[in-house]
Parts: sequence; structure tokens; C-alpha cells
Amino acid sequence: MSAVSMSQDDVRALYEELRVGASLAVRFHAALAAHAGVNITDVTCLGALDKNGPMTPGELADHTGLSRGGAITAVVDRLERAGFVQRRRDSRDRRKVIVELLRDGAYARLAETFDSLGHAYADVIGGHTKEERDLLLEFNRRVNTRLQERISELQERA
Repeated sequence: MSAVSMSQDDVRALYEELRVGASLAVRFHAALAAHAGVNITDVTCLGALDKNGPMTPGELADHTGLSRGGAITAVVDRLERAGFVQRRRDSRDRRKVIVELLRDGAYARLAETFDSLGHAYADVIGGHTKEERDLLLEFNRRVNTRLQERISELQERA
């Protein structure tokens, strides 16, 4: 893919829209959390479990940027009490605890609400050609990679 020269105004406008989108995504997650009676950190952990499957509390902490101690334990405790997850022993190593998403009940209701955003995205992107959708997907993947790189850099300096 060849680089195309962009004016500073174009770069600024695109960056500003990305910032607005990121801010709105945080606000959506906060509203979703309030709707479900949990907090935004809990929703972040549920999203990690939904995407990556069952994992140890330490792995969940790594996926979400939480500390591997009291913070992740408190989140898992809250989610378990609310009926979103269950703890179980690892079948290969009984010393390990695995956190598993319970996809029915409380999570099913939350997922239904969250899916409404996916439908809204589908409506927006559906009007684009396959090539445009591929470009949007590639753009978002590259932006997300850069964001992860910046996060890692900041965490290393902290």
C-alpha cells in the first residue's frame, strides 16, 4: 500500500474524530455498565472473557491492565456475585483457578444490549464496498496496533 501525502488539517481532523470515537466508546461502556449494575472495569473484564475465553485471574489482569492481586480478585468476586462468571479449578492443574464467563442469565442480557452497537456499526459500514470495508478494517487494525504499542511504552515507564 503506497503512502499518500496528507495535509496537517486532514491529519488533525482524522485524529480528532478518532479521539471523539474513543471518548464515545468509553461513555458507551460506562452507560452499559450502569445499565447492568456493574462498573466499567467489570464490563472490560467481561469483554476480555468473551473474546478470549476462560482464563486465570492473572491472565485476565494482563488482558485488561489491572494489577494481579487485590484489584482483579475484587472484580472477579463482584462478577461472580452478580452471576456473570464462575470460578472453577483447572482440569490439568488443580492448583489453578479459571474464571469462566456464564453466557446465559445476566451476561445474555448485557450482550443483547451490547450487540445493539454492533448492529449500528453494521448499518454504517454496510453501505460501503468490499474494498472500502477491507480498507476500514486494515486501518482500524493498524491504529489498534499503534495504540497497544503506546500503552506498552507507557506501562514500561511507569
